[in-house]
Amino acid sequence: MKVFSRHWSLAHRILTCAKRERLLILLTTALLTTASAQQPPPPGDNQPGNRMVTMNYKDVDLGQIVEAVSAVTGKTFIIDPRVRAQVTILSSTPMSPAAFYEAFLSILQVNGFAAIPSGNVIKIIPEGNVRAMPANDLPDQVSRSSDEIVTQVVALKNVSAAQLLATLRPLVAQTGHMAAHTSSNLLIITDRANNVNRMLRIIQRIDQAGDDAIDVIPLENASAADIVRVLNTLNTGAAAPENAALAPKVVADDRSNSVLITGEKSQRLRIKALVAHLDTPLKSGGDTQVWYLRYSDADKLATKLKEQIQGITAAAGAPPGGAAGAGGAA
Repeated sequence: MKVFSRHWSLAHRILTCAKRERLLILLTTALLTTASAQQPPPPGDNQPGNRMVTMNYKDVDLGQIVEAVSAVTGKTFIIDPRVRAQVTILSSTPMSPAAFYEAFLSILQVNGFAAIPSGNVIKIIPEGNVRAMPANDLPDQVSRSSDEIVTQVVALKNVSAAQLLATLRPLVAQTGHMAAHTSSNLLIITDRANNVNRMLRIIQRIDQAGDDAIDVIPLENASAADIVRVLNTLNTGAAAPENAALAPKVVADDRSNSVLITGEKSQRLRIKALVAHLDTPLKSGGDTQVWYLRYSDADKLATKLKEQIQGITAAAGAPPGGAAGAGGAA
C-alpha cells in the first residue's frame, strides 16, 4: 500500500511538471506573438497611406467609422458632440487610404456634417457651424477635389470684387460664405474645396487684363487742359468704382493740345464721345464766352440768369407809368 502511494505521488508530480511546462510553452508563445504584433510594420504595403483597404459597414455609429479612418490614414479627429449618425459603407473593391478618406468626407456631407482641418487635427462639426469656424487655405494643405471645408482669399487685378461677388454668390453652397473686401479688391470664399476650386477657375477666366491701349485725341477748337478739367469734374461727381485702379484716367498734353485716355474700352469710348461733343467750334457773330463753374450747378445758374435777364429786359422796354397816363389825358 505504501509502495502504491509512493508511485502515485511520483506520477502526480510528473503530471504536474508536464502541465507546468506546457503552460509555460503556451505563455511564451503568446508573449512572442504579442511582441511581434506590437512591433511597427516594415515599410511597404502595411504602412498607413500605402496599403489597400476594404471597408464594409452597415448601420454602424459614425464614431466607429472615424476610428477606422484614423487608423487607416493616420489622421487625428476631434468630433463635435452633436455629430451622431448611423452610417453604411459598402465597398466591393479595395481602395487606397486617400480614396477611403474621400469616401468618408462624402459620408459626412450626406449626413449634414463637415470636416475642417485645423493645424494637425481635423474637426468634424455640423454644417450649420461652418461659417463660425476657421478653415485652412486651399493651395497649401487640402486636395482641390476634396470635400473638406476651406477658405480661399482671391486678389483680383482687373475686375471689381463687389461686381464679381454678385456673379459668384449663387454658386456658393448654403453652408458656405463669400464676401468682398472692396478697399483691397479681395474676394473671400469659404466652401468645400472642390466647389472653391470650381469658382477659382471661373474667376481666372473673368479676371483677365483688359485692353491697356491709350487713346490720344487731338483737339481742334478747345483747350486740352479745359477739356480734362471738365471730364475730371464729371468723373468726380459720378459713382466711382469700388477699386480705384479700375477707374479711367484722363491727362492733357498741352504741347500737342491732345487728351490722353486710359481704361477699359467701354469707358474710353464714352469719354471720347464727350470729348468730341466738347471740342466744337463756337458760333461766330456774337459775343460768347464760356465760364467753367466750380461750385454751382450750370443748369440752375443758367435758369436764374435767364430770369434776371428777362426781368431787366422787361423793365427796360416798358414805358414810364407817369408819361403814359399824361399822354392819354391829352
